[in-house]
Amino acid sequence: MKRTLSFLSVVYLTVLTACNQESTGINIESSAIIVIVGNKEYNGTEDKLDQTQEIGDQIGTIEKKTKATKMPAGNNQSNYFTVGSEIYSVKGTEDYIIVKDKDHKSQLMKKVAQKR
Repeated sequence: MKRTLSFLSVVYLTVLTACNQESTGINIESSAIIVIVGNKEYNGTEDKLDQTQEIGDQIGTIEKKTKATKMPAGNNQSNYFTVGSEIYSVKGTEDYIIVKDKDHKSQLMKKVAQKR
């Protein structure tokens, strides 16, 4: 009987620990760099612009920075870039934007396809 009780206690603690780790509220996808502009979501990418494309007009600035673990909820918000970072269009495409931080480092961002 003691062995059964000990075994069940170990199983209970294992399940409890696993459930606790899942409920921390940290979203794995939130490690992505995200910017919301014009009600569209853009994510950081390693895509490169081709020779015919160039930086366009400034279309906004980051007005609010959310926690890295939270999805930005409104326009001109990011979970990565600091407030004041500049947002630019890319000539010849609406699929990309460029964000320049306060150190003038540029990050190409790709528009996320709308889910249907």
